[in-house]
Amino acid sequence: MFNLGFHGSHNATLALSYKDKIIEVVEVERFISKKNAALYFYHSPPHPVNIVKEIDSYFRTKYNFECYDNVVFNSVDEDQFLFHKVLKYNHLVPCNHHVAHACGAFYQSPYSEALVISFDGGSDEGFFNVYLIKRGEIPEKIYSGKKDYAVSYMASGHFISAIKTEDDIYKGNLVYPGKLMGYVGYGKYRSDYADKLKAFYCESVTDNVVDAVDRFVEKFGMEWEDYFSVRDGKDLATTNQIVFEELFLEEVKPFLDQYKSLPVVLTGGCALNIVNNTKLARSREVFIPPNPSDVGIAIGCLLSIIRPLKQVDTTYVGSPVWDRMELARHLYERNPVECNPKMIAEKIIDGEIIGIVRGGSEHGPRALGNRSLICDATNPLMKDYLNKYVKNREMFRPFSPIVRLEDLNKYFDWTKESRHMTFSPEVRSEYRELLSSVTHVDGTARIQTVTADQNDFIYQILTEMHRMRGNGIILNTSFNVAGKPILNTYKEAFDVLDNRPISGLILEDYYFAKPVSE
Repeated sequence: MFNLGFHGSHNATLALSYKDKIIEVVEVERFISKKNAALYFYHSPPHPVNIVKEIDSYFRTKYNFECYDNVVFNSVDEDQFLFHKVLKYNHLVPCNHHVAHACGAFYQSPYSEALVISFDGGSDEGFFNVYLIKRGEIPEKIYSGKKDYAVSYMASGHFISAIKTEDDIYKGNLVYPGKLMGYVGYGKYRSDYADKLKAFYCESVTDNVVDAVDRFVEKFGMEWEDYFSVRDGKDLATTNQIVFEELFLEEVKPFLDQYKSLPVVLTGGCALNIVNNTKLARSREVFIPPNPSDVGIAIGCLLSIIRPLKQVDTTYVGSPVWDRMELARHLYERNPVECNPKMIAEKIIDGEIIGIVRGGSEHGPRALGNRSLICDATNPLMKDYLNKYVKNREMFRPFSPIVRLEDLNKYFDWTKESRHMTFSPEVRSEYRELLSSVTHVDGTARIQTVTADQNDFIYQILTEMHRMRGNGIILNTSFNVAGKPILNTYKEAFDVLDNRPISGLILEDYYFAKPVSE
């Protein structure tokens, strides 16, 4: 009845299912507080087996069982990790990387059948695969491409001073793409860069990061230590994004044309590219799960064998806070008040920045209201203040608005649900000044839509704000600081409250105000 999904490389994750349900997911980075943590193959910790033992013990104790029926795995070093000596199970089942991506994304979609495109930085199944999947059936691979879009996209970040903050290219490999997307809106398209980039992408047939940077150096006639000027770096980022979109569309167009009646599911690390997602979704029905990167491989391993007949929701199947039993002590020592949506709405309108730690954590890289920092999206100072003083990150990085689904089209040129921040439509021109803290330099915003069924607490805050002043939009960002994963302990939350300029903290149903300095 109990199955374990196990992905061991970067963004390592262990997921537990019972019957046909995913019941909990532990992302190793949040378990050990190390961003993009791996157990094997990528900056591995000294004793990865001990971490797995702890998570295994946590699962078996919490859910009261002794043995897994199936352990389904991907990217685990079988020479170092001897499954039969660490875990109790009846069956050991390997799962290919892109099959896990495809199944994980498809079974979270509402569709009975779809065209699934999985593309990322490389694996045991290459970089780019297209599947036809019918609910309950084994995926049918219909295409396997040769180009590595992910590493190619990342490479330019190594030569842009605003992007490159990592000394190790293998660490930068996982953080540069997100920064580049934020930088895209600042530049202009340049045909001379485009010609070189297209040639570079078309030669990218390996996932070797160093090789990619070497080839980039060759194409642009520079050295590893060189940087583009600020202006040229912005133009490079913009041109790189457009080339990425053009080559992607060129590769998938035959399948989009052939299967016009089918919706499209995008997955793999490249499905985090919201600019590309938005462009495709303007002409096609598109779904992207909240966990398309390798963090979703573990649930994909499980869903590849479960193949449920109903849509699976993994939005908040991440673990509750690890130090849940400490809440009573904090209630005693810090003297909070019970909170409600009306009270929080008033505080947000008054200019407060509030951290939220409630319920299960989000499964995926984006905070969706349970591990969030929230504030007023109509405060024009919030973007720069958060970047500089709270998040300690680059000033060009944008923030996301949360809006009720029924209000979406009023403020944004978009009608489709975006529950998981997977699209970035334009902010309507008449609201760009009002929403300047969540409007990117290119006039877009990475929206999160919410309904009462999805997150009633956030929805009711928005409703109260709308009642009080005629608009209800919250600025939302992940509850962490630069270089750290999204937090999952009360202790970490209080560290932020006590040492960063935020106003208060919501733990479950309690509001803790910032301590008054003596």
